[in-house]
Amino acid sequence: MKKSKTITLTEVEVDEQGEEVEVQKEYTIKKIPVGKFAELMLAIDKLPSLVLNTLDGADLENLTQQDMLLKLPKLLAGAQDEIFSLTSVASDVETKEIAEFDIEEFIQLIETIIEVNNISAIIERVKGLGKKVKAQAK
Repeated sequence: MKKSKTITLTEVEVDEQGEEVEVQKEYTIKKIPVGKFAELMLAIDKLPSLVLNTLDGADLENLTQQDMLLKLPKLLAGAQDEIFSLTSVASDVETKEIAEFDIEEFIQLIETIIEVNNISAIIERVKGLGKKVKAQAK
């Protein structure tokens, strides 16, 4: 699994003559280090209740990357600031820059974070860990 991936997004800037010009900007998304875990957890703090308002228990048990992308618009509507903060922590892209992305660019950024960090595998491992903890608690 790659440790990073670079994506190129097009931004519109105003040049010296006051004209809008398209500029290509590269963002390198790296794996989230364990040392950033506390910062990531603080960014996630409010999300569980917002996620549970959008996804039910069955959705969470069978969550796929595609499901997350399909539910993303509703999550964004109710939790924009928290999601931008979480995305910023996970990508090292400033929140104010993320807010300027169009929806396609934002989804590309989310997909890249998911891909680089192998989120699908992490979700499965966390589910397995939860089952082990639950079994030992009995």
